[in-house]
Amino acid sequence: MRFFNAMHTRKNWTPPPSHRATLAGLAAVAAAISLSSFTQAALADSHDQERQIGQQVYTDLRNKNQIVDQSPYYPVLRAVGKRISDAAAPHWYPLNFIIVKGNQANAFSVPGGNIYVNEALLHTAANQDELAGVLGHETGHLELGHVMDRLRKAQQYNLIGGILGIFVHSQMQATLLNFLANYSFLNFNRAQEYQADHEGAILASRAGYNPWGEIWFFRKLDKLYGNAGFEQYVQDHPSGTDRIARLQSFFQSNPSQFSRWHDLMPSGKGLATSGSNTHLVLTQ
Repeated sequence: MRFFNAMHTRKNWTPPPSHRATLAGLAAVAAAISLSSFTQAALADSHDQERQIGQQVYTDLRNKNQIVDQSPYYPVLRAVGKRISDAAAPHWYPLNFIIVKGNQANAFSVPGGNIYVNEALLHTAANQDELAGVLGHETGHLELGHVMDRLRKAQQYNLIGGILGIFVHSQMQATLLNFLANYSFLNFNRAQEYQADHEGAILASRAGYNPWGEIWFFRKLDKLYGNAGFEQYVQDHPSGTDRIARLQSFFQSNPSQFSRWHDLMPSGKGLATSGSNTHLVLTQ
């Protein structure tokens, strides 16, 4: 979704309203899990615990009416997602691609295999190659263990209790969002974002999509939003220009994998929509 955090946190950064959809999604990651879940056992490499976290986040988003159950984008999202999932195989979890509400392009992944993509991102993507880059990136975070790593570090810094207290007791969403913005451990670090960029390109190429789609999407988001990227809960992320340059260098340094692909965007005016099989279907 998700590419972007730096080593530094802007202490007084306040997320604009357009960022709230993804921030709310990340809030759900922590808010949906009880205090007892953040024991060392819960953060261990246990598939059962990861499934539990994923289910709790899904339930929280469902209760907040954020999940989109029917959309003409589900057929293309499932089709591209399946090819990315197959390219990433084997993995112990089923990958589910779920549309959530939101008016600015966002995506994020959750332990247990759920990847959330908001409506605006699907409206923004010009073709399947761009969508494959996003889904590959988010799948990369899961494959590389980045999501659980950030949760472990949160427990290490002994800040979980205070965070959940705010989640439980806060009466104002703005207060919650401002609080989240001051804690970099909820974000992927810069190295993880670069790793997920590269893994997303690898998975897209392996799935038969042009990995330049990831670059095309960054270019588009730079024009629309500046250097925010699509994982907008990150306060201080690598710039789109830097990430594009690193991806181009990555392609050039791996000719056996990427030389057949070129920076030639196909014609098209967006993702194809369908009037059939447009409901959310989850694989357990």
